[in-house]
Amino acid sequence: METQKPIPVIQPWTEEFWKATKQHKFLIQHCSDCGSHIFFPKKVCPECWSENMDWIEAGGKAEVYTFTVMLDMVEPKFMADLPYVLAMVDLDEGIRMTTRIVNCKPEDVFIGMKVELAFQDVSPECSLPVFQPADPSLRISAPTDEETAAAVSEIEQLPNPQNYQTIQYEIGGKNNAVCTITLNRPDKYNAINRRMATELIDAFRRVREIPAVGVVVLTGAGKAFCTGGDLEIFPSLAEHQNSLNWLSHEGLDVQRAIASCEKVVICKINGHCLAGGLEVALACDLIYARASAKMGTTEINMGVLPGWGGTARLPRSMPIFRAREIIFSGRKDYSAEEMYAMGLLTRVFADDEFESKFEEIVNNIAAKKPIALRMGKEIMARSVDGCDIETALAVERNGIQWLTYAPDVQAVMDQFRAAPDQLTHQQKQRNIASDIK
Repeated sequence: METQKPIPVIQPWTEEFWKATKQHKFLIQHCSDCGSHIFFPKKVCPECWSENMDWIEAGGKAEVYTFTVMLDMVEPKFMADLPYVLAMVDLDEGIRMTTRIVNCKPEDVFIGMKVELAFQDVSPECSLPVFQPADPSLRISAPTDEETAAAVSEIEQLPNPQNYQTIQYEIGGKNNAVCTITLNRPDKYNAINRRMATELIDAFRRVREIPAVGVVVLTGAGKAFCTGGDLEIFPSLAEHQNSLNWLSHEGLDVQRAIASCEKVVICKINGHCLAGGLEVALACDLIYARASAKMGTTEINMGVLPGWGGTARLPRSMPIFRAREIIFSGRKDYSAEEMYAMGLLTRVFADDEFESKFEEIVNNIAAKKPIALRMGKEIMARSVDGCDIETALAVERNGIQWLTYAPDVQAVMDQFRAAPDQLTHQQKQRNIASDIK
């Protein structure tokens, strides 16, 4: 099965290093002028700025300087590897590098542990250098064929668009610029269970890697957007650790995956949007609703509070006095018009024109350059985080400069550089506008 994990990006100055890893050799750079050993490969010596460097092969012996065990909260692509050990090791050559400790139980790793080099073949172009215990007694024996088959089966069961059970994931629109993620448990009013939480996290992290997509539409199938957490989960939440995991793992990861998605996430509310469903909507960038939609947070009626960001995000999304009313009242019948008047929603449209109006907005935004949308989202997110105005303006300037020097924009700018007198100013402006679109 082809791996979905990212592989190293090979640059001209790292090509020799990665070529050697395929032969299971570990090269480090040596500066002929100052004598420094250098890792990771660089264009110039970071100590003396000399370009006079060559390669030497490391012996592969090292000692663990520090380490951490990854138990959770990782990209879905790496979940099959959990738990795994990330470490910093000191090579005999004086190099300190970040790596993984493999072929060893996490509980057997310790600071000062002697380790030696091993390699994991990840692509036809390169292998990853990792480390294993130098003491053979601490190594885990090679997995049996049955264990390997079980591991492969587990990886194949990880969420992906082909086996999603609770959501739909579709890419379409002009130039495939729109990804639509639909909560698809209409018989449960799209209540979120653990499977849906896992699939949502996977979907929003997955779409980040598709350059053509600029907009993600999040909506619900049937008569509701989402009515919060599935009540079938609640009995298990009586146990404190299960409750904590539901809040800080599944729930927190869902809203983080949405909020940190590098695309413009547009929430399409087409019915009831309650409790955790409203909290999911709050993690989006824009929220549009049918006039008939009903909203609210009902957790206080059970003696608790919203736990997926409601009490944190509502006051940041609308005037505090109105946010307090929504939280304290426990109402589930706020109309979309009421919520809009209170300052929460982006827009509300009448039911009979909602689809056409919503499609028009999505098409308009999706027609913009995805990278410009991403940069605009990131700049505004930093600005509302509470930094001072000068910091926000500096972030804005840096973002605009970054966009300006993108290859396609620079190609347009070449019109000014190459033949400044051949076109009128108005012609140049028209050409620029046309090319950037």
